[in-house]
Amino acid sequence: MIRQNISAALAIVMMASGWTVWAATVDVRELQPSSTYVRESILAERDFPFLTALLENPELRSVLASEPGLARITSDRWEAISKANRDCGEKLSCKCSAVQFAPTEIATVSTNLRQNFERDERLRQFVQKRLNGDAEFSLHTSLTGVDLLVENWERSITALNQIIATYCGGATPRYGEIDSMTYQASSHTYASLVRIILDGLPIEESPSPHLRNRAETLFFEPELRFGLRLLQANSRDEAGRLWPLDSGENIAAINHIRMTNWSKYPYSVILVPGAGSEIPGVSLSPWGKERLRLAEEAYRSGLAPLIMVSGGFVHPSQTPFCEALEMKRYLMEVYGIPTADILLEPYARHTTTNLRNAARQIFGYGIPDAKSMLHRAVTSRARPSTNETKRNWDINLSRWESVSRRANWKRFHPGNRCFATRLIHSILRDRIEPPQPSTGERLH
Repeated sequence: MIRQNISAALAIVMMASGWTVWAATVDVRELQPSSTYVRESILAERDFPFLTALLENPELRSVLASEPGLARITSDRWEAISKANRDCGEKLSCKCSAVQFAPTEIATVSTNLRQNFERDERLRQFVQKRLNGDAEFSLHTSLTGVDLLVENWERSITALNQIIATYCGGATPRYGEIDSMTYQASSHTYASLVRIILDGLPIEESPSPHLRNRAETLFFEPELRFGLRLLQANSRDEAGRLWPLDSGENIAAINHIRMTNWSKYPYSVILVPGAGSEIPGVSLSPWGKERLRLAEEAYRSGLAPLIMVSGGFVHPSQTPFCEALEMKRYLMEVYGIPTADILLEPYARHTTTNLRNAARQIFGYGIPDAKSMLHRAVTSRARPSTNETKRNWDINLSRWESVSRRANWKRFHPGNRCFATRLIHSILRDRIEPPQPSTGERLH
């Protein structure tokens, strides 16, 4: 209804301006991006759940803030950041290094956490109740207790350092074509922006922004705020868009899952990876539409009760369109598939994360893991001579391939290559997986 009203209003304006033909041929729906604004707290929760868990525990926060060794680190870091912002001028490398934790500082904090773990029951209880046995924090399942605490700290701060190196220092991320910073790191404009961000670093995000006494902040908060605000400044907040899915885009499908008679279907879900357009302004590429045609056929044939569309805000760089959300809209508007039969996975940025994130949803939403999922794969019998030919070749040779989801992935063949990966890693929220946005390893 809103879109219809916008279309009508637009048509009236165009007619009044003599642009009747243009107004009649534009579909306003094509102008609606699928990006959203993201709160800093949501981005922190998505990218740094361990650090967020520390901040959201009032008792533990008080313990860590008042511990003499950590309090001294916090004070020193605030002073170093203020001095760098005042004295470094437009030298971003100087400011970056002042905010980042050096290896010796990381080790000092690790030692301090180990010591506090031994003498403070509240920290031990936090690890026992919040970290132990939780896949979100257990990249290495053999780690427990203080080793798990320190591993989460070191992994989180390493990721933060990498964010700052990329979006303050201009380092090239692993996937530079889609994850690089928006601005030129050497520009006067960006140096001015970084100065403003650092000036406002003491302001904590809340419904009523306020200055928390620096003595009440934790040792990692200055760098955490800086890293998150750099992501926001560079429009690299994709990890928080459309979140939470459970009470948003996927709520109808989750309810459907609870009532599904799985014995009627040979597969659990039909996984459709995104095929983003390289043309700015195009919300869904023709290759994506052809994949959806195949998915719809498999769905109508009763192979699985659900279609899972997977893909984030990827191609071209800084696109306002989310592959998964546009595919969901296409399935609903073109094929009439109800929203309850479509699972949205809007965070994957490449084939490996399509599969990993699909596995997370399968386990997280209680879909039977004894069943295989159906995944679109491509077979190539020859190497095409041009990229355009290769794209058409991929469509013509499309087929569906079964992927097993037991203790380990069996041999999965995207095209003519074998892909083997441990399933256990697919349900862990790994911070060091390639970006979004270049945090090394990451949870999308």
